[in-house]
Amino acid sequence: MQSTGLNAQEEKDYQKRVHAWAWYDWANHAYITTTASTFFPPYFISIAAVAFLAAGASASDEAAMSIARDTASNVFALTVSFALLVAAVIAPVVGAVADISGKRKRLLVVSTIGASLISSLMFILTTGMWQMGLVLYFISQLGMNIALGLSSSLLPHVARASDMNRVSSLGYAYGYIGGGLLLALNTALYLFADKLGMDSSMAVRIAFLSVGIWWLGFTIPLMRHVPEPPATPLAHGSRNNAVLDAFTRIANTIRDASHYREMFKMLIAFWFYMEGIGAIILLATAYGAALGLDTSILISTLLMTQFVAFPYALMYGKIPVKSAKWRSAFVSLLIWTGVTFPLMGVYANQNGQISIPMTFAMIAADQILGLAFSFSIGRLIFAGLTERLNAKRAVILGLIIYTVIPLWGYFLKSQAEFFMIGWLVGTVQGGTQALSRSIYASLTPRAKSGEFFGLYGLSEKFAGILGPFLYGIVGTITHDPRDSILSISLFFFIGIFILWRVNEDKGAEIAAAEEAQIEILNAAD
Repeated sequence: MQSTGLNAQEEKDYQKRVHAWAWYDWANHAYITTTASTFFPPYFISIAAVAFLAAGASASDEAAMSIARDTASNVFALTVSFALLVAAVIAPVVGAVADISGKRKRLLVVSTIGASLISSLMFILTTGMWQMGLVLYFISQLGMNIALGLSSSLLPHVARASDMNRVSSLGYAYGYIGGGLLLALNTALYLFADKLGMDSSMAVRIAFLSVGIWWLGFTIPLMRHVPEPPATPLAHGSRNNAVLDAFTRIANTIRDASHYREMFKMLIAFWFYMEGIGAIILLATAYGAALGLDTSILISTLLMTQFVAFPYALMYGKIPVKSAKWRSAFVSLLIWTGVTFPLMGVYANQNGQISIPMTFAMIAADQILGLAFSFSIGRLIFAGLTERLNAKRAVILGLIIYTVIPLWGYFLKSQAEFFMIGWLVGTVQGGTQALSRSIYASLTPRAKSGEFFGLYGLSEKFAGILGPFLYGIVGTITHDPRDSILSISLFFFIGIFILWRVNEDKGAEIAAAEEAQIEILNAAD
């Protein structure tokens, strides 16, 4: 009986640790959704445009202001690119320092405190303060991206090896609901600002303030309940300096890249299909606007996608788990949605005047029928397929559904279709990224998780360069945004091809052997 009680307590402590780690995704997605994706880009342009007016031009001159806004937009885009580049270079070094010094959680907390305070400090930004805006945004982006890598590096230390798929998906699910909830609150504040006696500028600044408070507040569970993983110093050749040793370890990793062949194949595959995913996320509103869709429709779709992604990310995490009770029903629902939504899209395409209430009625009816089918007949029909789905194949299933999206986008005509595409994106967006993180974690030695997740973050940050570039090149050549969005499907085809060739079992064996060797060397020292 005493043993049972001990096991129960251990399980309780384990679940507390897992959920504390997942709460960090809830915390940091506030910055991603409210600041980075929604409010800061247009607000920066509004406070910076006046400074970029041509000499002698007036703010009332719409043509001059249009040029000024375009200049401000370009300056902002260059700043974002530079911030991502710096983060991509620094993250592996910070990760290696965290591994060697045993300060993964401490560095995560420090970067979070700094980035969240800077995020809230954006409250001070008013018209003309564009230089300060760029500086604050650059620092917050840098801190956030470093923190994301450190947070992911804790996954193999927080979760049991057999539970990483579920735990990684839980983090993404928490992130979508947390980020979506704060975005919904801030959007409501912005829309009803005049009724609350404030202008829209003040509403946006309050949104910035809320992000830092939210981010820091929901990091407290991780601070309290996630233990600091042990240090893994260099076994040989240490110079007793964590930073210098970090460069030595990274150099050794690059030199021994062939030893981690499966991990690097996973990184390359991830880079390609994340190019597609990133392009869809970054360019969805631009593409919709190019087709003449209303801005409120575009923002509402992005907000809806956050909440759709929450339950589907949880379901996705259970698909590779052999013991999960309803996994075949989840596969059935995923396939049902991937097939029926394009069919509804064909109907909406031919009947373009479908109202928004009717659109959501169609979506709700489809999902109710899908649930009924999946939990009765579908789970039996797809039981055989489900048995063959490990984490890698589940990601490939999601990527196949993703390839439908740019193909559908090519024929897009109506706002109803845009909503449907947004829902379809939500079904696979969180799940594919969560399981990708889990697969990568299984291919890396736990002792080097900070360094290797720094490389993972580097791959993730560079994803988002080729997709928009190809979109722009194709658009320049054809002058048709439909051709541009169709070109994005190329990244999914390449990503699927490379991912299929990843031998995750072999890679996991190499990682486990490397982990054991590091432990032996550390024990000998």
